[in-house]
Amino acid sequence: MHLRLIVRGVLVLAVSAAAVTLTGCCGDDWDDDIYDDDYYSYQKSLVIYLNVADQDGLPLQGATVWVDGAQQDERTAATYEELGRDFPSDWVGWKYNWSGGPFRIDLRNWPRARAEIEILVSKTGYETQRTTIVITTDDADEIYMRQTFVMEKQLAPAAVANVVDAPNPPEVISLK
Repeated sequence: MHLRLIVRGVLVLAVSAAAVTLTGCCGDDWDDDIYDDDYYSYQKSLVIYLNVADQDGLPLQGATVWVDGAQQDERTAATYEELGRDFPSDWVGWKYNWSGGPFRIDLRNWPRARAEIEILVSKTGYETQRTTIVITTDDADEIYMRQTFVMEKQLAPAAVANVVDAPNPPEVISLK
């Protein structure tokens, strides 16, 4: 009788182990959850620094900044500030007159977990300029971007704003 209970217990354990092996421990999503947490994150943070200047290189005060279609409350300043020692050496001392963020980006809300964030800078009497930053799951969780806009005067009043691309792409780093 005692031997029969031991054999029955071993059989129950063997069947249970086979069931776990065949079906997975925690259901269909178990592998996805481990993969998401261990290899990349859908949550990103973006901080933006802009140098918005006129054609003479002077800070252009009062320009409006739009990030991903949302008008930002702060306008560009009349003076420049400099990035500090927390940044890589080639960024230290870089001048900006607008900063914003951190902007929280959840890549699960974007097709194929790839966010394309458009930044527009506009001011009456000047051509509107835009740049785009692409963020994917492969990017660091904390992203810093800097961009220079040299705003050109609009030659004639236009019924519709003329939007041009910034002359250079944005520069992106992670401080981690």
